[in-house]
Amino acid sequence: MKLTYITCSDPREDVSHNDIMRLLKYAPQVEVAIQAHPSAMSSGYPRNNWFNGLMQLVKNIDMGLNVAVHVNYQWCDKMCTGQIPNEIRDWMNMQRRFGRKPAIKRWQLNIGDGTKAWDTQAVAKLIADYPEHEFIFPYNQTVHDKIDELNKTGVNFSLLYDSSYGYGKLPDSWGPPVYDNHKMGYAGGLGPDNVADNLGKIAQQMPTDYRTWIDAEGKLMVPGTRKFDTNQAMKYIQHALAWYKYHTK
Repeated sequence: MKLTYITCSDPREDVSHNDIMRLLKYAPQVEVAIQAHPSAMSSGYPRNNWFNGLMQLVKNIDMGLNVAVHVNYQWCDKMCTGQIPNEIRDWMNMQRRFGRKPAIKRWQLNIGDGTKAWDTQAVAKLIADYPEHEFIFPYNQTVHDKIDELNKTGVNFSLLYDSSYGYGKLPDSWGPPVYDNHKMGYAGGLGPDNVADNLGKIAQQMPTDYRTWIDAEGKLMVPGTRKFDTNQAMKYIQHALAWYKYHTK
């Protein structure tokens, strides 16, 4: 199993840019994912200003720092009907200073997370119009029919398996990739204390050379809050990398 990303989700504007950059520079697999929705990330809002400041740092550094955007609620609804909010469009068109590649490559549309809209052909066109971007969709039984329709269009996309429907609970068991032609990552209850054990269980479900990723959120927060804990995030990254180094030749 090839571990391509170790994703740390939902740092917010109360986390310093320096702390985010420390995580991003720690290893090439590290990815930070920002939760984007209009009630927090509209133009002029504190998180929007914070994120734009972070991206100025990321895009001007001559190394592949990985920042993803997870799109929620009204913005997700719009994108699932082929519309791109102005803020999202600006970020999608942002390029790295070196190499002229997208500064933000991976975009997760959190269908099933309070969203209602879905137009399969519009989503397929959106994906086709941005071939340098990777579009990710959460996968569980509630959204299976939508994903199956999208698969039949022939466009390329990725899936994030989360049987807990975003509630951060470990599954009884991890399943194999749903489709042979779409990459799949894994989320749900992962954190510093259990990531190594669960990477072993995930690896049992896939071919040796399968490229996947993991995503943690709830267990990276200060207990009882939504405050992102960079120390917990670093432990999660280190424990995942230690497992990967030991089990990869």
